[in-house]
Amino acid sequence: MRNKIHVSVDFDWIPGSERSVARLFELFALHDLHPTLFFTGSFAAANPGIVLEAADLDYEIGTHGLHHGLDLEENFGFETPYKKQKELLVKATEILGDITGSAPRVFRAPLLKISEATFDVLAELGYQADSSIPARRYDFGAGSVNALRYFCKPCHAHFNETKDGRLLEIPPSAWILPLNMRLLRIFPQLFVRVFFKLLAQTCKPLVFYLHPAEFVDPRNLSLPQGFPKGFYRDCGEHHFASLERFLELIKCHELRSVYMLKDISLG
Repeated sequence: MRNKIHVSVDFDWIPGSERSVARLFELFALHDLHPTLFFTGSFAAANPGIVLEAADLDYEIGTHGLHHGLDLEENFGFETPYKKQKELLVKATEILGDITGSAPRVFRAPLLKISEATFDVLAELGYQADSSIPARRYDFGAGSVNALRYFCKPCHAHFNETKDGRLLEIPPSAWILPLNMRLLRIFPQLFVRVFFKLLAQTCKPLVFYLHPAEFVDPRNLSLPQGFPKGFYRDCGEHHFASLERFLELIKCHELRSVYMLKDISLG
């Protein structure tokens, strides 16, 4: 798995973020990527054309909660009961299934807040893989991961047992800092290259993620009151250049972009 990378996109429910999707899809095609797209149910319901286009392109489609984005409180952490988690996941799963004609089989938790109850719900609903455990990541109050509960979990793909069978876990890559678009936006290119090389030697496979809203001017986004607007400070189209440099870096390391469910074969 050393020569693989999972490029993933988290479609939070932030109206206006859909503006960047056409360009993202162009880049994915240009660089021969096979991305995994995690849609919130609300984004999918508001933009079924984007979901259908992704399905037509044979992109891997998963869920990312129901209203995450405009709903600042939605999460699948230990404070959210099993019943509530199941309600959210059933609705999101139904929305994606109704649009594409196929039930989604991969999931990423909003804010990467997940619990044992989530794994049970996912397996019960027929999901095969999750990509939420923030192994080796800690945000020191500057992001969403501020607990050490999962810090020492494996950073490679592995299976978790649930009451309804095994569920593949593919942790987003991190070493304190996560390998995501925000890293590319904030840190200089030299740091990104060194950090990427470090992760490439330890994470099996590599997992990178981004949000469409990161490529849209915040003035064109409908952000909810109380949203941490600092996350979207300086977002806009100019960050496509940072993403393109990163995609070239992937090529330099001779990494193949593959869908997450391909890792089912590891077991």
